[in-house]
Amino acid sequence: MSFDPTAIPDLIGRFHPLLLHFPIGLLLWAGIVESIEAIRRQPISSAGPVSLPIVIPGACFAVLACISGWLLADPEDLDSALAWHRWLGVATAVLALVTAVVGIAIVKGRSVPRNSYRLALFVCVPILAGGGHIGGEMKWGDGFVEKGFADVFFSKDGISDEDSGRQLAQASIDAPQEEQGLRLYHELIRETLDENCVKCHGPEKTKGKLRLDIPDDLKDLSRETPVIIPGDPDQSLLVELIMLPDDDEDRMPPLEEPGLSKVQQRGIAEWVRAGAPWPAEGPKGSVGPLGVEGPDLLPDDHESDDEEQEKEGDEPHPSEVIFRESVQPILEASCYECHGPEKQKSGLRLDLREAAMEDREFPTIVAGNVEESELILRITLSDVDEDRMPPEGDRLSDQDVAALKSWIESGALWPDPEPAAETDAVVQTPTQRELTPGKLPDLPRIIVSDDAVRTTINKAVEVLRGIGVRAAPVSQVDEAHEVVFRLLRKNATDEMMGGLKGLEPVLTRLDLAGTSVTGASIRGLWRFGKLRVLNLSETTVVDDDIATLVGLADLTVLNLFGTAVTDDCLVLLERMPALRRVYLWRTAVTTDAARRLAKARPDLLVDNGVAPTPVPLKAPVKVESSGIWPGREEELAVDHVHDGSLQTIWAGPEEARTGWVQFTLEKPHRVVGVRLDEGPYSRIRKFSLEVQEDAGWVELASGTTIGSMKRVLFDPLDAQIFRLKILEAIETPTIAEFDLLTD
Repeated sequence: MSFDPTAIPDLIGRFHPLLLHFPIGLLLWAGIVESIEAIRRQPISSAGPVSLPIVIPGACFAVLACISGWLLADPEDLDSALAWHRWLGVATAVLALVTAVVGIAIVKGRSVPRNSYRLALFVCVPILAGGGHIGGEMKWGDGFVEKGFADVFFSKDGISDEDSGRQLAQASIDAPQEEQGLRLYHELIRETLDENCVKCHGPEKTKGKLRLDIPDDLKDLSRETPVIIPGDPDQSLLVELIMLPDDDEDRMPPLEEPGLSKVQQRGIAEWVRAGAPWPAEGPKGSVGPLGVEGPDLLPDDHESDDEEQEKEGDEPHPSEVIFRESVQPILEASCYECHGPEKQKSGLRLDLREAAMEDREFPTIVAGNVEESELILRITLSDVDEDRMPPEGDRLSDQDVAALKSWIESGALWPDPEPAAETDAVVQTPTQRELTPGKLPDLPRIIVSDDAVRTTINKAVEVLRGIGVRAAPVSQVDEAHEVVFRLLRKNATDEMMGGLKGLEPVLTRLDLAGTSVTGASIRGLWRFGKLRVLNLSETTVVDDDIATLVGLADLTVLNLFGTAVTDDCLVLLERMPALRRVYLWRTAVTTDAARRLAKARPDLLVDNGVAPTPVPLKAPVKVESSGIWPGREEELAVDHVHDGSLQTIWAGPEEARTGWVQFTLEKPHRVVGVRLDEGPYSRIRKFSLEVQEDAGWVELASGTTIGSMKRVLFDPLDAQIFRLKILEAIETPTIAEFDLLTD
C-alpha cells in the first residue's frame, strides 16, 4: 500500500453525490416551514425562526457539497451547464450561510431586520432548485423532468428528441474492438444469455416487456432506461444489474438463481464496451469475416460475371431485383438531391456503391448490420431532430424504412457500381477524405491453388486446434486465416508459436494479446508476409521488436496497448507504408510524439487513448462578411467576430435574415472544428459550415441554433478558406466570436 496525498482532493470530490442531498432536503423543508408561517402571518419571534434548526445544518452541508463538487469537476471542462451548476451551488451556499447568520443574530437579540431571514431563505431555495435541476440534467440528460411530464400529458409514438440525441452521441467503435465483441458474442455472450436470461426474457415469457433473445429490446435506446448503451458499460443497466452483490434484491439473475460467474460478468462488460455487436438475423450464408456463420458480406467476383450470366441465361439474383425495384428508387427520390452525382453534402454519395459503403467514422451502410448503419439511424430519427434525413419534407414511409433494413440485413447487395445518372457536373468530394486516418486499403484476395500447400495449411490448423488455439479461415471467399492465442492468456508460450509453421502463405490475422509470448517469437513474424492485423496488446513487446515488423508489407492494423514501447518505435511505424491503425493506449509513448506521427502520416490513425482537446487556431486570418449594418460599421465591424472578446459583435444589414462570415488563412492549416458564440442575441435558427475546395464550397457540418460557446467538430482537414453560412435567423444575425479549432 502506498499513500498519495495528491489524490486527496479527488477523494473528497467523490463524496459530492452523498453530501448534496442533505442541503436539498433540509433547505427545501425549511423553505416550506417558513412559507407556512408567512401564510399564517406569524412573525418571527425573538426566540428565533422556527426553521433555524434545519437551516444551520443545511447551510453547513451546502458548503461541504459546494467544496466537494468543485473538487470533483474537471477544471478544463468548459461546458456551460457545468458552469451554471457550480456557480448556482456557490450562490446557494452563500445564501444559506447568510440565512443561518441572520437567524442566529435574531436568537442572540442583535438588531437585524427579522424579515431579512425569510427573504434570504426564499431567494436561496429557488437558486438551490435551479442548480439541482441542472445537476439532474447533467446526470440524466437534457429535459429529463420535462420528458416525464410529456410522457404523462403529451404521450406520442416514436423516439423522443432525448433518445435520438443519445443515439447520435454514441462513441464510434473501432474495428478491432468490434471484432473482439463478435468473438465474445459467439464464444460466451450468446450462451450466457440463453442459459440465464431468456427463460424470463424470451419468446415464451417477457418480463418487463424485455426480450434478450433478439437485439431489438436490448439495444432499444428509446426505453426510459436503456438496457445497454453500446460502447459504455458503466452506463448500461444490464451490466449494473449483473454486477450487484448476491444479496441485492435487484441483482440479475434473481436471488433464487445462481448469479453469473466473474468470467461471464467481465465478458458481458467487455462485449458492451466493444459496441455490443449482434450478428444480423435472417437467412444464413457463408462464413463471415470472423469465421462465424452469417450473411456473405464479400461477394465473390468470380461468380458475378454479368457476361457469363447472359450467355448462360441465368436469372438475376433476388437481391439484385430487390435493389433495383425497391432500394434504388428510394435513394433516387430521397437522397440523390444532396448525395448524388451533382451534390455531395459532407462528402457522401449514395449513387455509387463504393462511396456509400466506404470506411467512414460512422459508416453509412454496413452490410448485414442494421444497427451500425448510419443511414438507418438517420432516417428513423424524430421529425424535430436536426440530424434527421431527409432534412426537409416528408420522412420516409414505414414501408421504405423496412425495405432498406431488409436490404441491409440480407447483405446490401449492390449489383451496379456505376452512377445511377450521368452528369457533367463537378464532383465536390473533399480531397482530405483520400487521406482519412484509419481508412483500410484494398488488399488482394489470397488464393492457394497448390494442393500440397493446402494440405500443409490444414495440418497446421489441426495442430493449433489440438493445443487449444483458435485457428480458422477468415471467410469463404479466399484462403485468408486467423489465429487467436489470446483465449489461452498466459498459458500461451513461445513453444506454441511453432504451430504457426505452414500458415505463412495465408495468415492474415494474429491475436497474441495477454499471452506469455516473448520478443523471440515476435521477431520471427517476418516470415508471415501476408499478415494484416496483429494484436500484441499486453505482451512483453519492446521497441526493438517493432523493427522486425517493418518488413510486413501488408500489415494494416497493429495493437500495442499496454506494452513497453516508447517514442523510439514511432519512427519505425512511420516507415510501414500499409499501416493504417496503431493503438498505443497505456504505453510510454507521449502525446506529443503520437501527434507528430499522426501529422507525418495523415493516413494513419494513431490512437493513444488521449482524445486531443481542440484548441483555437493561432494563425493570421482575413475576415470577410456578406455585409454590415449601414451606419454602424465601426460599432458592428466584422473583425469583432475574431477579436477574442464576447463584448463586441458583428451584425449583418438591419433587414437581413441570412448572411455569411468567411475566414481566409495565409496558408492551409489543420482544422478539426469551430467555436461559435452569438453573444447576447440568440437569433440564428439554421446554419452550415463550409470549406472551399478546388471544386467549390463543400459543407462540413450544419445545425440549428448557436447560442453561447457552441463547439462543432468535423473530420480533420487541411484547408485555407472557411465560411459560416447563416441560412435562417429571426432577426438581424449577429456573431460575437468565430474561432477555428485545431488539435
